[in-house]
Amino acid sequence: MLVSGTLLVIGIISVSWHGFRESQKTFLRNNLAYYSSYLVSDLKDNLNLQHAQKLSKRLLLIIRYEGEDNSWQTGTGIPPLHKVHFRKWSESSGSPFILNSQSGKSVVTNVRFGRYRGQLVVTVVTNFGRFIFAKKSEKWHEMRLGIPWILSILGLTGLILTLTLMTMRWIMKPINWLSEGVSAIGDGNLGYRLPEKRGDELGKLALAFNKMSERLREMLEARERLLLDVSHELRSPLTRMKVALEFVQEDKTRDSLLGDVQEMEQMLTEILETARLKSEHGKLELQTVDLNKLIQEVCSEFDRKIPGIHFDGDGREYMVHIDVEQIQTVLKNIFVNALKYSVLGNDPVQVRLSEDASECIIEIQDQGQGIPEDQLELIFEPFYRVDKSRTKLTGGYGLGLSMCKTIIEAHGGRISVRSKPGEGAAFCIRLPADSTENN
Repeated sequence: MLVSGTLLVIGIISVSWHGFRESQKTFLRNNLAYYSSYLVSDLKDNLNLQHAQKLSKRLLLIIRYEGEDNSWQTGTGIPPLHKVHFRKWSESSGSPFILNSQSGKSVVTNVRFGRYRGQLVVTVVTNFGRFIFAKKSEKWHEMRLGIPWILSILGLTGLILTLTLMTMRWIMKPINWLSEGVSAIGDGNLGYRLPEKRGDELGKLALAFNKMSERLREMLEARERLLLDVSHELRSPLTRMKVALEFVQEDKTRDSLLGDVQEMEQMLTEILETARLKSEHGKLELQTVDLNKLIQEVCSEFDRKIPGIHFDGDGREYMVHIDVEQIQTVLKNIFVNALKYSVLGNDPVQVRLSEDASECIIEIQDQGQGIPEDQLELIFEPFYRVDKSRTKLTGGYGLGLSMCKTIIEAHGGRISVRSKPGEGAAFCIRLPADSTENN
């Protein structure tokens, strides 16, 4: 808009200036010729160098006179006349100027004016000699006269640009709100709302966005409520089934049914625990522990698992304020997945612990089959599995990593994964370090 407006103004000024020059050309030439003739009339009555120098100083002109008896000039700076591009002037009637003087009449027979390198030069031929007038080339004086105009133009341009910028920012402010809202919704903050301060199309867009985010929040909450309600309702029949199976004679069928019931119980427990941590009433039993020792204890439980787990502990203390049982659950879930997807003959799962600024970082790297890049963020969603067949041979029911993310975020930390198919997966857990301890 600014560029288009500038080009439009330049176009209008160019057309107007061309018309102005054409309409004023004759007017300016006539006045310039008359002005030169009056100077000649003044000099005719006082044809001497002293009077010419006074005029030269007052009018900022260089004056040269060439007569039959003598010649003089008030200063240097008149360019060679053969280099000046002259435009001849004459009255439309063809009659010369008649100049009155004390000694009689003087006749101007020829007036020419031109420029050389920006310097104005006028020649006037009379019946008693030729006069040459040239504008003095005083760069500083010219610049000084132009400085107020330059500053005025710059100030006006700056004011226009500032007002334009402020106007554009005001107009585009809802777009910035919408961008922030999209980022917030993408990060899972479904409670984010845009300001509804405008009544134009952008204001209507903000209103529609708020309705959309509210609808999304209601849909997700309804889904979570349904899942929790179903989980609560299933607890009682599962308990009755488990009790009933205790009275059934032991055989393969009973053992299979009992295993299925226990698996469903475990699934419901994880669903309800995840919901508890997300709710405002979910509390962690926090205590300050050495994360280094905690990881060593969990790794020791997998000593006989193939291909094994190798922990690079450096013996330092990494003190964190955590719920020990919950963090153990996270580590065990990730270790089980890493071992499950590792192939016989792979290198052991690598576990590294480090500290960065105010965070303790746990990295778990396996050499398994890896995860497709387009599914890296989805694996933390409830019931999501990379294997669409959902067979028990390739995993559980898709709640483990979802619960891990919920537990880590409840501690104020973050969990992420990077992977490529065929190159294994690397999980990164960041937990806030305990600032009250000195490592």
